[in-house]
Amino acid sequence: MKFSMVENDKSTFWDEVILGLIVVLCIAVGVVLVVTRPSIWIIDSTFTTVVGVLIAAVGVMFIPGLIYRLLTNDKKEK
Repeated sequence: MKFSMVENDKSTFWDEVILGLIVVLCIAVGVVLVVTRPSIWIIDSTFTTVVGVLIAAVGVMFIPGLIYRLLTNDKKEK
């Protein structure tokens, strides 16, 4: 079980890249919503902050899945 996105199973490469982008995007959007605390029309800043925390939490919850995919994508073991 070694970590490598290039040497292991290349058929799952784009799946792992997309999952990594989802993680980064969720965390980035969550942090931006928490830091800026925007209020949009009838939605106040408290609600957008809570939504930002939830989106960031979803991004953090995807990290173990990404790590598992990166460590178990060895084509030789199948």
